[in-house]
Amino acid sequence: MNLFNSIIVFFICTHLTAQINHEYGFADKSIPELAQFEYYRGKWKSEMEMKLKDGTFKKLKFNAIIQGKYLEDHKTFQSQFTTNKGFFSTDIRTYNSTTKEWHALFLNAKAQRWHEFTSKIVDGKMTTIVKGGYSGKEEFDVKIVDIVITDSHYLKNVYHFTNQNKTWELVYKVNVKKIK
Repeated sequence: MNLFNSIIVFFICTHLTAQINHEYGFADKSIPELAQFEYYRGKWKSEMEMKLKDGTFKKLKFNAIIQGKYLEDHKTFQSQFTTNKGFFSTDIRTYNSTTKEWHALFLNAKAQRWHEFTSKIVDGKMTTIVKGGYSGKEEFDVKIVDIVITDSHYLKNVYHFTNQNKTWELVYKVNVKKIK
């Protein structure tokens, strides 16, 4: 009887461990590029700094929780972004093997505003380009570069591009640390 109980406990623990490891999904291994968002899986807390007119950066009283996961098809990636001020957004990303880019649909839930953008690996870093800003109507484009530091820490540098400046200007630094 002890051997039988031990086997049952082993299978229960194995099943629970498998669920924990896959809470945020995993990429389909048949398409290696799908693993490009592995670093983003999990629950994260972010803090943000904004560039001031004098060129220095000031830490904002702004915290956000980000959750990133592969959906059940293991080919689609979703992130959710919520702030301490009640903002919520989400995006769904799929990899296009022809263009070698991730295509995303972004929803600002409160404003009921949809927009599209693309991401791809540039110089070893996930780089996202959002034409017209997140509303699609801004007078600037946005570029976000994710710099992975460790398995539990990455940075997002957010740049704006305007026709007046003709160059990407770093405007936000986001420090992202894993919670779970």
